[in-house]
Amino acid sequence: MERREIHIHRNLIENFLMAAKDFIKKNRKLVGYSMLFLLVLLVLVISGLIYYDARENSEIERFESIMEEYRNYSGDIAGKTSLLYVTVSELDKLLQSSRWGYVAQYGNYVIGNLYFENQKYDKAREYYLKHAEDSSAVPFKLLSLQKAAVACEYMNNHNDAFQIYKKMSEEYGDSILADQIYYDLGRMYQKRNDIYKAREYYYKVITAYPRSIFSGRAKRRLFLLSYSEKNSK
Repeated sequence: MERREIHIHRNLIENFLMAAKDFIKKNRKLVGYSMLFLLVLLVLVISGLIYYDARENSEIERFESIMEEYRNYSGDIAGKTSLLYVTVSELDKLLQSSRWGYVAQYGNYVIGNLYFENQKYDKAREYYLKHAEDSSAVPFKLLSLQKAAVACEYMNNHNDAFQIYKKMSEEYGDSILADQIYYDLGRMYQKRNDIYKAREYYYKVITAYPRSIFSGRAKRRLFLLSYSEKNSK
């Protein structure tokens, strides 16, 4: 009787599964240790996420508690000023111990706002610049730089304000705040009596951002510059 050979044809997935089965049989210890390692790694990841979430929630609760005490104060100005420094001190401590989450990302900005609202512009500028340096979110970085520059203007420190606006124009000249950046830089050049550069930036706002509110403001400033020059002749 003729002997026949039977060939079993398997698809790609079946071949892979058979190969995996053979590998496991030949390397039982290696596979066992690998599975144990993956299990431990999974447990560590889950534990880390739980810890991260719990710590962030704890920090936010503490943050809200500090801010609520400050917001609810209804005493005199002297007491409000004293409470301001206590609030900033408590927020600073919380910020120093925070490594991630809302408090770490926005703590310096919030402190800057507290100082700004209380007309402590030098300290406001300091914290706004800290936030701008540490922040990875461009919109908030821009907002912090812009408010730091405004704080400088309130202190009549127009040179530092000019340097901040100039830095913003160089690094974020194509951002969502570009129209305001160029307008503010034009204002700074005008304060420095560099009328040529002031005009250049006003025209830049008008031509590049015709629908912006800063375009209208730039037009008014150009008109006043022209009017002033005519009267001085």
